[in-house]
Amino acid sequence: MEKEKKPEFVVTDRRKFNVDGAPRPDAPVEEKPAVIPAAPEAPVAKSAAVENPPAKPEEVKSAFAPEPTTETGYDGDRQRTEFGGEKMEFIHLLDMLVQTAMMYAGAMETGTERRVDIVGLRQMIDLITVLEQKTKGNLSEQEQAILTNTVFQLRMTYMEIVNMIGKQALKNAPGAPGAPRK
Repeated sequence: MEKEKKPEFVVTDRRKFNVDGAPRPDAPVEEKPAVIPAAPEAPVAKSAAVENPPAKPEEVKSAFAPEPTTETGYDGDRQRTEFGGEKMEFIHLLDMLVQTAMMYAGAMETGTERRVDIVGLRQMIDLITVLEQKTKGNLSEQEQAILTNTVFQLRMTYMEIVNMIGKQALKNAPGAPGAPRK
């Protein structure tokens, strides 16, 4: 007879709330960490205390564990200073999207030859247009002007490429003057 095989892993439900948001009666209870009493302060000479007053606990911040500014725990200002970056602005996002669109348009070298991805270019223009619609009224005048001009320029670039593709197709169409014969 075969012995019952023990499961290789055990699933433990650690959720604290039901689907309706009510606390579960069988939810695991978190233990609060024990509070360690503060050590008594060492006597400080008067002259040293006047020259270097001790910092208050709320003023002391560790570079390794700063208080996050958002619920996610991400502190963008600290990250930028640590890695030498500059503050990200709306224009930087727009620039990144435009560079991608221009790569699709064949304006940037991505290898040995330039290629045009007309579908990718159209999608990037549509994406930037959605961004324009969703940010309407929330941008500065300068940002809005740059965004509007950028969308216009990308649409004109798209139209030029489509027209060039159309001319090539007509030139190489069967029966067209100068078209290769089979």
